[in-house]
Amino acid sequence: MKQIILPLIISLFIFQAGIAQVSLTLTPNPIATEGFADPNDLFVELIGYATLKNEGSETIDIRWERVISDMPEEWEVQVCDYNQCYVQIVYSNIADDLMLDAPVTLAPGETTNLDVHVKPKGVAGAAEINVEVAVANDPGNVILTGTYTFDATMVSGSRDIDKARLAVYPNPVTDYLEVQGASGVNQLVLYNILGRRMRSFNVAPGSRYYVGDLPSGMYLASLLNRNGSIMKTFRLSKRSIRP
Repeated sequence: MKQIILPLIISLFIFQAGIAQVSLTLTPNPIATEGFADPNDLFVELIGYATLKNEGSETIDIRWERVISDMPEEWEVQVCDYNQCYVQIVYSNIADDLMLDAPVTLAPGETTNLDVHVKPKGVAGAAEINVEVAVANDPGNVILTGTYTFDATMVSGSRDIDKARLAVYPNPVTDYLEVQGASGVNQLVLYNILGRRMRSFNVAPGSRYYVGDLPSGMYLASLLNRNGSIMKTFRLSKRSIRP
């Protein structure tokens, strides 16, 4: 009997030790985002930015699941991670009914963006969206939940409209970056997370800006007007194409 019980105890200890090593943080959390709804531009979006980090000692595969707590039915929502931005129908990066299996693999100390994008479609309102995070092989054990809130007010003037239409894309980016709604924008400046200026571009309509040689990671992308004042700043995820 002892010969049977002892291996079971050892196996249980090893299993519990492996579970204990899983440590994730989401920064910030909760994530509150305010912006505008423009009935003349249905592609305006609000973005809740967050960074998920593996604080543990082992490489893990991450599964996330989007849960809409409250949102106007006219709005659209999508989640973006290190791999890609998913269309609205995708509620999880691992879902059998969608034939999708795209775990986010994080080595110790590695991070991924875990951003939520909403498009108000010209309808003012508020939303709360939760993203539940678990290890891919144990999806029922939610390690943490990110809470993303959005508040979209109707545009009240031309200045609000111009600001609402500004965007940099694609995000995440691998090689070339573009600016949407560039009217009045003079420069695109990229900073690393320490605040060091990494790249500066003069903005012109229809232009693309090469960032493929920048190291992978998180950056701040600021759009400046002709006076050098910041019009809007976005968090940008730069990634290299994995082999």
